[in-house]
Amino acid sequence: MTAQGYLFDQAWTLERTRLAGLEAALDAGTRGHLTRLGTAPGSRCLEVGAGGGTVARWLAGRVAPGGSIVAADAHTGFLEAWDDQPPGLEILRHDIAAADLPTGGFDLVYARWLVHWLPDKRRGLRRMAAALRPGGVLLVEEPDFVTAFHGCEPPALRRVLTAGMRHLQASSPGDAEYGRRLPDELSAVGLTGVEAEGRCPVARGGTPPAAGFLRLTLEKLRRPLLEGGLVTEAEFEDALAPLGDPRVTVLMPMTVAAWGRRPE
Repeated sequence: MTAQGYLFDQAWTLERTRLAGLEAALDAGTRGHLTRLGTAPGSRCLEVGAGGGTVARWLAGRVAPGGSIVAADAHTGFLEAWDDQPPGLEILRHDIAAADLPTGGFDLVYARWLVHWLPDKRRGLRRMAAALRPGGVLLVEEPDFVTAFHGCEPPALRRVLTAGMRHLQASSPGDAEYGRRLPDELSAVGLTGVEAEGRCPVARGGTPPAAGFLRLTLEKLRRPLLEGGLVTEAEFEDALAPLGDPRVTVLMPMTVAAWGRRPE
């Protein structure tokens, strides 16, 4: 995905580590949703914005034998870095913001923390829905930082995290509170039986979700926040400190999972 203003591209040397923190926070819940939605041997699946590939690799094992998983991303370096590619996994270089997907043949299409960055979010969802076979299911998981804006402690972390997300919203198509709108968006693109669920990991400072994902997200935002006068250097350092302290409990952003089916 190459949306204008997107800061977290794979060229950054620490981006794979940052993604690993998000995977540690979310992968278990994602696998639970995918299991309940019926992924099974023989299923044909597509992940859009596959990132580091942990979900795609898990799906490859889940749909074997006889199934397949296409892992699509605008930048496939992380996907191609695996030493062993599981059978049934195909890597596709594709930018959902710029082009349609292969249409009409997938039992399941999945995306995580992708759509909220797209310039035209509904068009991205339409492209995903069009890739489904009739009766196929689309599962999308998107963040909503409402928990961070109002419930993240300590206050120093909440202030800097809020400033960072507001900066991203002002400088890019990103929407830090998109998650809660996702069920209505799936209905708007014609899916039926839409349901949704939110989950909010609670992490300890020093663990991968807090130390890896949140800390590196803020580090990527350090320069624009300081140069823009949005926070001071002292405020920024005060925000980072609890992310490395195992005595501190950190409330992660909520992730809303929503799913629906293409009409028969």
